[in-house]
Amino acid sequence: MRTSLRQMHYVLAVKAAQSIAGAARELNLSQSSILAAIDLAEEDAGARIFDRRKGRGVVTTAVGERYLAAASRLLTAEREFRHTLRADKVPRSPLRIGCFEPFGPIMMIDVMRKLRERIGFFEITLLETDQVSLKRALDRGEIDIAVIYDLGPDFDCPLEHICRAPPHAMVHINSPLARFDDISISELVALPISLLSLPQTSSYLMTLFDFADQKPTIGFRSSHYETVIRAVAAGFGATILNLWPASPLPSEAQTRRIRLREALPAPNLVTVDRYGTQKPPNVIEFIAELKAHVRLGYMNS
Repeated sequence: MRTSLRQMHYVLAVKAAQSIAGAARELNLSQSSILAAIDLAEEDAGARIFDRRKGRGVVTTAVGERYLAAASRLLTAEREFRHTLRADKVPRSPLRIGCFEPFGPIMMIDVMRKLRERIGFFEITLLETDQVSLKRALDRGEIDIAVIYDLGPDFDCPLEHICRAPPHAMVHINSPLARFDDISISELVALPISLLSLPQTSSYLMTLFDFADQKPTIGFRSSHYETVIRAVAAGFGATILNLWPASPLPSEAQTRRIRLREALPAPNLVTVDRYGTQKPPNVIEFIAELKAHVRLGYMNS
């Protein structure tokens, strides 16, 4: 092939402008440079690429259409190749993640560890808080992406679905319920409940007990996920949680997670950001790693 990639670009510009003079103006080149590129391209193609009509520009031939389609694919591949080389040389920009507070101990460190192993070192900031505060941080541009449940405040931008998160029970290992693989919520309501008391979360969890037609006895409240688990481990009763790690957290050594038999309302784990289709590479990579983490069975969803 005698035609250079740059000259292919000239020939594609002729097709776009539908004239040699128009392509020359667009590229700020002489018409002789454009003509030389066309001559080489036609030698490679073995036929005319353009029919030139005096005063009426050019018309692409059937052979020309095939040649230019192939040239376009080749130039796209060349751009992607150069982009990949540049990406490897340019340090990754910092990534600021916000997550609903329980997600931090459940999965975020593992996701970020796998992401760093795959793409290399970069700075990470993790904001762990309630979803109202996450919306405020996203609106102010303080975080790049938020990992949330599709409950609570409207983030007013597209959500990226990650997985469904059905509720399950957690009881002390000495509880009579701990010997079962699954229980009904009516059995759970007989125990005092340690409630994760975060905005929207406590309301959602309390509505689940409507299926038992009984109100639970709330024995303990905390706005911290780990504290609720430690309360159950200390014998404060039971709780209801959603995401289920594949490996128990250190704080749940004296507890057991148990499935609930009822088909209860379940939130979806989603991500949200303000970038739309123009997401930075780190955000794209993070979403992909989070989805891969879930597909590997990290959450019992």
